[in-house]
Amino acid sequence: MMITRRTLMCIGVLLAAVLIHVWPASGDDDAHFADGDAPGPLLLQESIPFQTKRTDGNALGFVISNYAFFGDNFVTRAPSMEYPLGSQQEHLVRAGLWVGAINADGDTVVSTGSVSGYAGVSSASASEYTPRERMKERSVLITSRSYSRKAVSEQDFLCYYTDYPKRGTNRGILGIGVRQESYLWSYRFAEAFVIVSFTIKNESEGLLKNPCVGLYGELSSGWKGQYDDWPPSGWFQQKALEYFPEQRMCGEHHHNFSGGACPSWGAFSILGTAGEGVPSIDELGISFNWWSWYWERDTTVTDDWRYKLMYNHEIDETESIIPNSREHDAVEVISAGPFPEMAPGDSIVIVCAFLGGMDRQSLIENVEWAQRAFENNYILPSPPQPSRYKIRPGKGRISLLWDDYPEDKLDPFYQIPDFEGYRVYVTRIEGATSDEFDLVRDVDIVNGIGYDTGLESVRDSVVIGDTLYTYRVDIDNVKDGFKYWVALTSYDRGMPGEGVESMESGVRATKVLTIPGTPPVEDGLKASVVPNPYRGEAVWDGTRDREKYVWFINLPEKATIRVYALAGDLVKTIHFDGSTYDAADVQGLRTSAERNVAIPGGICAWDLITDKDQAVATGLYIYSIENRETGSNQLGKLMVIR
Repeated sequence: MMITRRTLMCIGVLLAAVLIHVWPASGDDDAHFADGDAPGPLLLQESIPFQTKRTDGNALGFVISNYAFFGDNFVTRAPSMEYPLGSQQEHLVRAGLWVGAINADGDTVVSTGSVSGYAGVSSASASEYTPRERMKERSVLITSRSYSRKAVSEQDFLCYYTDYPKRGTNRGILGIGVRQESYLWSYRFAEAFVIVSFTIKNESEGLLKNPCVGLYGELSSGWKGQYDDWPPSGWFQQKALEYFPEQRMCGEHHHNFSGGACPSWGAFSILGTAGEGVPSIDELGISFNWWSWYWERDTTVTDDWRYKLMYNHEIDETESIIPNSREHDAVEVISAGPFPEMAPGDSIVIVCAFLGGMDRQSLIENVEWAQRAFENNYILPSPPQPSRYKIRPGKGRISLLWDDYPEDKLDPFYQIPDFEGYRVYVTRIEGATSDEFDLVRDVDIVNGIGYDTGLESVRDSVVIGDTLYTYRVDIDNVKDGFKYWVALTSYDRGMPGEGVESMESGVRATKVLTIPGTPPVEDGLKASVVPNPYRGEAVWDGTRDREKYVWFINLPEKATIRVYALAGDLVKTIHFDGSTYDAADVQGLRTSAERNVAIPGGICAWDLITDKDQAVATGLYIYSIENRETGSNQLGKLMVIR
């Protein structure tokens, strides 16, 4: 595989240096990878940083930026548009907003958030938009650090950017500003999509004629677990594409579902339009076009060509797409327009969705729910808010504590109290959907509805910090060192007389990656390593070399772990603090994809990688555990057999 070109962005209070996107001149056919020197920087006059945020509030792990680019362009192995989140099933290389029109100078201009380019390159280099404010996060969840009464959903991301000055070219501009907002929910019926709303305003002094708006994307599905190197080689020509005209949606899956390892679909859709005097989506012409990534690489593509594409009102057929064919390595765009001419100060709103589905039918159901959310002004049937909660893993046990916050709250629609009970869920499945969580406890109030277990059965009040945790459930018979995902939901009684079923908060809103194990000990004289000997893999290991690890257990709360080769060379040093440890540096634990992680304060993982970033060889190793609070020290042996 070729060496991937990576760009560097240095954004500070003085300037922002951003790389201009170019095609390399080598003509090499290793799909979607860049080679050679990076182009020179173009200095901007603004100091607003180029930012990305990754959604983690539901089952779609999706990258959003403040410069009209979506996905992470496979710069890292972290989710770009991963569905289900945590499954390593990836669906999107890159996507971007397109806005085209004829400006006051008579120039045909299409301002693009992304065009076809090479994977592994900084996404900021692919966009013609300039960020004008930092990204903001809001949430309707009282348990969220971003709680705001102004929030629309459980995780909103907001930003603003413009297409002036034009970055990367000397072409004309439209002079538009874009207010971008994204919304998501963790409810079962809404956990597979993220909605993105674009408010596009003519901030120039001239008229914009026949504006069109499109969403460009390179959907490409696969299972990341089979690739030791990243960005992956051989990923991009495995696409099976389908256009859904009723939903204005482009869906895609791996042509053979990656041998069963990637059964899910990825998609994007235009949901509709809004704004005073703006035609409805049904009154506008819709275009769906795809072309080969290689064709665009080898062709000089102009704004005239892109604009005609957005304006052609054609629907390209997808049945002829052949996997493993350069001619059919598809990229795609869905566009709407033309809109009425935009005078200075005029705005249009267009709303899109990025989504996943476990199969074709569920993909359609998910986009229909996204459509309902848009048409109902983002007011969805809503369950009670989740409680404030705390996870305490221990040896062979996981304890879940929570407060009584939702019990006296009014239903937001009927304005009456309708709280009914709590449910506790657990799963061992990484990237599990809501349906793959197992119910381990269901408790409700005594009112003749449901099981009538009574909440007293789990009442065990304790104050931690400034929070009174009212209830407790212990999950026993769990295995130390193994990954569990625990979730707490609250549910209402519904309104049976009006045909409204009971609703339950989403497991994604509260799920916590939890690893049982030993709590901190007072000294370091009880520490050990499991498994020992390590025979090439442990039962909890992932598939790749860097997803393998051992556990140091029975540690003091503050310890320094040193590992030596038998010859005395220092191989690894770990400074451990059990009060803050989350194993974020161990790929096999995938904490980068988790919002919350609970690990007992007496265990620490080592991925068998040295301080020089090399895998350790077969051999006998000596480790020392230093208790930093008492100064005591313990020695031990670890045998590694590759």
